[in-house]
Amino acid sequence: GRCFDLLLAGDADLALVINTEHTPPTGDERFHQQPLLDDPLDLVVPEDHPFTTRRRITLADAADEEWIVGRPGTAYHDLVRTACTAAGFSPNIAHYADEWDTGAALVERRFGVILVPRLARLHDDRPVARISLSGDPAPARRVLAATRSGHAGHPLVTESLEASNVVAAELLPTEAPQPGGT
Repeated sequence: GRCFDLLLAGDADLALVINTEHTPPTGDERFHQQPLLDDPLDLVVPEDHPFTTRRRITLADAADEEWIVGRPGTAYHDLVRTACTAAGFSPNIAHYADEWDTGAALVERRFGVILVPRLARLHDDRPVARISLSGDPAPARRVLAATRSGHAGHPLVTESLEASNVVAAELLPTEAPQPGGT
């Protein structure tokens, strides 16, 4: 996407991007890409949804739900579709929302469920439940650090990558609340 165009043009030296089907393959010799972090995806459901009483939820368990996703062509849309496909189903998309809080507001009113990255913050006052998903692998968004080929060793890029790795390790919260009950 645009970040890779900026790298090629020399208008940016480092890009932090979400890996999607539109990201250049890791073998693309124009770029040096390295994983920065895997941000787990949590399922957000109404607070009294039956999933909140189960001990273990996988993404495949939500195959029959109505889904709220980002508009087609956005990284969020691609992320949800890719995760659902990997879990063995195509989501029944009922609504589009490009912001996490808008999606959570729709979940609150029972228009569907959403996936949100663990790093995404939601307003605490919504009557929704955020569920950490199980699975092998559990769904996640992969954040990559990318530079133009041959520029990864530049001192400023190296320093920025080191700082990004430290911040990523500190930012990633522990697990979202697990479903409880029986």
